[in-house]
Amino acid sequence: MTQVNNNGSLKPKLQLSNGYFVNFTYLARILNTVCQDQRERIPQAELAATIGFTERHVKHLCGIAHALGLTERVTYKPTPLGRLVHRYDPFFDDVGTLWFLHYVVSSNPYNLVWNRIVTVILPTRRLITRGQARAAFNDLRQTLTEYSIQKHVLQELNTVLDAYTNQYFARLDYLHLENDTYVLGKAEPVPPLVLGACIVCFRDCHRSNDTAVSVTDLLTTTDGPGVVLQLEEDHLRVLLEQLKVQPGFSLESRADLDQVRLTDNTRDYVWMERYYVSK
Repeated sequence: MTQVNNNGSLKPKLQLSNGYFVNFTYLARILNTVCQDQRERIPQAELAATIGFTERHVKHLCGIAHALGLTERVTYKPTPLGRLVHRYDPFFDDVGTLWFLHYVVSSNPYNLVWNRIVTVILPTRRLITRGQARAAFNDLRQTLTEYSIQKHVLQELNTVLDAYTNQYFARLDYLHLENDTYVLGKAEPVPPLVLGACIVCFRDCHRSNDTAVSVTDLLTTTDGPGVVLQLEEDHLRVLLEQLKVQPGFSLESRADLDQVRLTDNTRDYVWMERYYVSK
C-alpha cells in the first residue's frame, strides 16, 4: 500500500515540510541516491553528505518523499513506487506521475494540512486567499498552541500552495494564483491508467476489505479520486469505461449496481507500471 501512514492509528501530522518547499529537483536527487543504496537502512548523515545538503534539510526532504509514497519512513529505502518512478520518470517530467503523487499525498488524512486543503477547503470554496485558508484551521486551537497555529500551520500552508503554483505540481494546472487569490484551475487530463492506480490506492487505504466500490463513493467521498482529482461525473464515467479492458477491473452497471469491482490484488504501483509501459 502506497499510503503507508493512513491506517487510522496514527495521529495526523501537522508539520510535514517544516517550511521546506516541495522541490522535485531535490527529490529526484534523493530518489536517485536511495535507489542505488542496497542497505536495509540508509544513515541520514551519509545521505546528506552524498547529496550535499544539511542533515536537517535531508530529514525534511525525506519526510516529503515519504508523504508522496516514494520512500520508507525511517529507513529511507525506496518504496516499490519510488523504484518505479526512478526507473521510468526519474526527473518527475510525466504528468501521470505528478497526478498520482498528488493523489497519494492529498488523500491521506495523516498529512493534515495538505489533506484538508485539497479534500475540504478547495472543493467547497474553489477560490480562497491565504488568510482564509489559514482561518479554516482555527478549530485546531482546541489542541494546538497559538504559536503552532501562527507559525506551523502557516508554514505548511505556504508549502502546499507553493507546490501547485511554483513547483512541478503547477504542471497539473490544478491551482492558480490570481491577485492574491488561489483559484482551482481546469486541470490537465488524468490518464485512465493513473486513475486506475488512484482507485486501487483508495480501495486499499480506505476500503481494504471491499472488492467493489460504488461510482458514487469514487466521485464524492472526501478522500476519493473524484474529489482529489477534481473529476466531474461525466468525465469519471468516460475514464472508467476506458479501464474496463484492464485485467482485474470491471464496471458493473446493471439492475441496482453502479460500481467498480477489483477482482484481484494488483497494487497501485503495478497500475502505474502499466501506465508507463503503455506510453
